[in-house]
Amino acid sequence: MSRRPRSWLPFARAALLLGLIFTVELAILEAALRTYGGSEAASSFQALFMQDPRIGHRLRPGTETTYTTVEFSTHLAINAQGVRDDEPIGPKAPGERRIVLLGDSLVLAVQVPFAETFGERLEARLNAADPAHTWRVINAGVQGYGPVEDWLFFEHVAAAFEPDIVLPVVFVGNDAVEAGAMVDKLETGAVPVQSVADTAHTRLRVLVRRSQVLQLVRVRVDQLRAKFSAAVPELPLASYLDHPPAAILDGFGVAREAFGRIAARADSEGATTAFVLMPARFQTDDVDFGRLDAIVAGMGGTLRRQLATERFHDALAPLGRPMLDLLPILWAQPDRGGLFFERNVHLTPRGHRVVADALFDFLDGAHLIAARPD
Repeated sequence: MSRRPRSWLPFARAALLLGLIFTVELAILEAALRTYGGSEAASSFQALFMQDPRIGHRLRPGTETTYTTVEFSTHLAINAQGVRDDEPIGPKAPGERRIVLLGDSLVLAVQVPFAETFGERLEARLNAADPAHTWRVINAGVQGYGPVEDWLFFEHVAAAFEPDIVLPVVFVGNDAVEAGAMVDKLETGAVPVQSVADTAHTRLRVLVRRSQVLQLVRVRVDQLRAKFSAAVPELPLASYLDHPPAAILDGFGVAREAFGRIAARADSEGATTAFVLMPARFQTDDVDFGRLDAIVAGMGGTLRRQLATERFHDALAPLGRPMLDLLPILWAQPDRGGLFFERNVHLTPRGHRVVADALFDFLDGAHLIAARPD
């Protein structure tokens, strides 16, 4: 007696059902994380940004949202010019002086209310110390920017704000990495046209960035890779190694070129440029450093805690501009662990106060506050 062939249909139905259940569970998990997890993948947070063919991305003018995590809850508002500010930026009034802060997420500072950012605190101190003028400090920081984007944003947007002083805030932890990756953009002065492969890769990165579930998966994969791999540490940490990849060292040169262009454009507008070196949290936090040092040691390397700061100081010194290194100031603070959020690794309100006071003392000591005639 012949055996009837087994139908594949029940197996297909079971697989389809399992796939549907898995998809629904992922959707529920994604929704829960977006509601309670406070990730930058949340659609409300992503709505703050827009694509710009001249720069890559920037803050979307006229948007606002509330960003909440277990460590903070912050109302964020973007003005009509596309910077974080409560008021629009129009022509300068008589007696008004302006400072433009350039940089990444450490300048944008979505972790604290606008009034508590170091830019606003600096503005308050300047106005109290110089009643003859009205000072305005403009927060032109954008999440994810490196030196090349700082230059393009200043060239196409922020130079029109009529600054008297331009302060690029250099995040020493990854600005060399960001600059090295954007050398083509610096050379062309615009966002390069992407190939099909590059476009697909970009879309994948956007998908991962927008999905909190996929972000968690990526974090776990990175942790396992760090635990079991003997390869070179992730690129930002490589900036602190004695012998980093060549791309890292090249990135310091690209950063110098980008910041040099900012200074030259500022000169042409009659503005003064000075640089601010912002350290990574582990450079001031002993517990954080110990954890990362153990990871790097397990990979056969040595993490030199202050090396990226030293390299950026040496890279930017030839530009001949005033420079503030925040590391010794933050290092001298009591309870250094309270300067940065534990999970978010950005400045706490206390950290912003310390940085604002340091910026005021730096500008005053460099005679940049009273040096400019009306």
